[in-house]
Amino acid sequence: MKTRAYIFCIILIQLIFLSCTDAGKDQKPKPAAIAGTEELSTDVLKESFINTGNPKDSVGVNKKIIEAWAIESLFYQEALTKLTEDEIQIEEQVQTYKKSLVNYIYQTKIIEANLDTNVKRPEIEQYYNENKDNFILKDNIVKVDYFKIPLKAQALSKMKSLIYYSNPKDKDQLKNLCIQYADNFFINDSTWLYLDDIKKEIPNLKDQADFYIYQGRVVELNDADFYYYLKIKEIKVKNGLSPINFERQNIKNFIINRRKTQLIQQYKQQLLEKAKAEKKFTTY
Repeated sequence: MKTRAYIFCIILIQLIFLSCTDAGKDQKPKPAAIAGTEELSTDVLKESFINTGNPKDSVGVNKKIIEAWAIESLFYQEALTKLTEDEIQIEEQVQTYKKSLVNYIYQTKIIEANLDTNVKRPEIEQYYNENKDNFILKDNIVKVDYFKIPLKAQALSKMKSLIYYSNPKDKDQLKNLCIQYADNFFINDSTWLYLDDIKKEIPNLKDQADFYIYQGRVVELNDADFYYYLKIKEIKVKNGLSPINFERQNIKNFIINRRKTQLIQQYKQQLLEKAKAEKKFTTY
C-alpha cells in the first residue's frame, strides 16, 4: 500500500507540473481526472493542489480533492438527465442575479464616493420632533452613578467618601481612583442605560421588580468580594417617549440610510434623463 501511494503521488505530481511541457506541444494535455463526460484539467487541479510536505499525506488530501470534484460532476450530469427542460431553464435566473449583484457593487462604489455622512444636531432634532411616535420605549432606561469596587482596594475608604461628590474636583478625583481600583464603574450625566443591564450587575437587585427602582434611589451593599453603589439619577419608563439622547445614534443611522437611497435614486434618474436626451431610450 505504501508503494502504491508513493507511485500515485509521483503520477499526480507529474500530471500537474509536467503538463506545462505538454502545453508547449501541439497535443492536448492529459486531464488529471475524468468523471463521466467531464474532465478535470491539470491547470485547475494545480490551483487546488496541497503539498503537506509528506508524500503519503499529500496523496490522501489531493485524492479527496479529486473525488470531491468527481462527485459534484457526476451528480450534475445525472441531474441533467433526470430533470425536464423547464426545470433546468435557469439562464434567466442567473442573469437576473448577476444584474442585481453588479448593480449592488456599483451602488456601493457610488455611495462610498459621494455620500455625506455628516449629520448635524439640528437635523437629528428635527427628525426626532417630527417622528416622536416612532420613539416609544420598549424597556425602562436610567441615568446612574454606579461603582463596583473590590473590598481589598487600598483606596476604598477614600472612594466611598468621594461617591457623594458635590463638586467637579471630587468627581474627577473619583474617576481617577475608579480607573485604578474599580472593577467596574459608570459616571455620566447624559448617557442612558437599560435598567435591566444595570440590575444584572448588582446582587439582590436583578430579581427586584422595576417599581422598586425610582429616581433618587440609592443602593449600597457588600458581598464577599465587592462594595456596590448605585444611584438612580433619572429614569424613563417603558411605553413612554424615549429621550433624544438615547435615540441619537439610531436617528443618525436612519438619516444616513435615507441619504443612500436618495443618492442612488437621483443618480439613476439622471441616467434616465441623459439616455432620453441622447436618444438612447425609446418606448413603443
